[in-house]
Amino acid sequence: MENNQMPWDISLAERKEEVVAALKSGKKVALMLYPKIDQTSSFRYRSYNIYRATKFSKKWQLVYFYMEEIQAVFDLLPKVQLLVFGRIEKWSNELDELALLARQNNIKIAYDLDDCVCGLKHIKEMFNVVSPDSIDQEYWINASAQYELISYLADGFIVTNDYLGKILSESHDNKPYMVIRNSLNQEQIDFSKELLKEKNANNGKDFIIGYFSGSHTHACDFEVVYPELLQLLDGYSDMKLRIVGMLKLPASADKYIKSKQIEFVSMVDFLTLQRLISEVNVNIAPLANNVFTNCKSELKFFEAALVKTPTIASPTFSFKNSIKNNKTGFLCQPGEWYDRIVDLYKNRELGEKIASEAHNYCLENYAPSKCLEEIEKAYDFYGKK
Repeated sequence: MENNQMPWDISLAERKEEVVAALKSGKKVALMLYPKIDQTSSFRYRSYNIYRATKFSKKWQLVYFYMEEIQAVFDLLPKVQLLVFGRIEKWSNELDELALLARQNNIKIAYDLDDCVCGLKHIKEMFNVVSPDSIDQEYWINASAQYELISYLADGFIVTNDYLGKILSESHDNKPYMVIRNSLNQEQIDFSKELLKEKNANNGKDFIIGYFSGSHTHACDFEVVYPELLQLLDGYSDMKLRIVGMLKLPASADKYIKSKQIEFVSMVDFLTLQRLISEVNVNIAPLANNVFTNCKSELKFFEAALVKTPTIASPTFSFKNSIKNNKTGFLCQPGEWYDRIVDLYKNRELGEKIASEAHNYCLENYAPSKCLEEIEKAYDFYGKK
């Protein structure tokens, strides 16, 4: 793999050959159609990681293709057992034709979604989290309508947690759903093993709070913890806040940015992200509590756990179901973040103990081979008999 490549940069010819080889070996094949080749966030969790996990399966193999490669999916579809639409965000006549071909060949279509973006019923909750900006809101109104149109082509959903599944099922005439949680890939696991050899709690110098925001859509989530973070930076001169991703702070943060107590790192590749997470003393995952955020997965917890960094998170559905409070991480309501972070600041051994427990839990529950049961169960449910 070249320096500018990602592990999912596999040629179309190779992926077509994988389909043929899997069928010859007696495995069933699920074809996933994904919007475009340059989406590496949801794609990594919902497509590539599942593809890698099914390498361990004796029953199923997922192989992914992009919308620009849809002709290959038309050609292969009659030979396979399942078609998955991977967060496709734009309806088209080609999709309609592909859905018709699937029905003609008795092949079910599952719509894989990792956000509550399908339909207008919960759009206002999304606005409260994503952005108050009218341009963003107009985009999401249009996008949610597109997702809704595509859902009409599907026989059911594949989602990241039960909360999202129930929301989608109830708002779509009780269409079925199956859960495949977000998980790790082997590249992350192998790289994180190397990072753990280097990890030395920041040499006992600055105490770094890490916020790994990803997209700008988390601005409202950050407000949950922001006032308490400023209190911490005021009270402890050796505390720093590292923000990785796209997040715009209000003017009240300017003095901390100038003093370098707040530092920004732009979006990075997924392995560099693991390194940055390993360098902080605590990972924070604040979320506003509403329908939209309860549909989110726990990925910020298990990726931090992989490099033995403790997590403090809001008690949303997925975090409550993955973090054992005070054992593998911490769940905090507004007003509780300050004290919890101070506890970790004053007692570094507590953070190390929690992180070690979380690390073991993470490997037991989110490694590729461990997620196969959910993948196979979902594909068996929808797959051609």
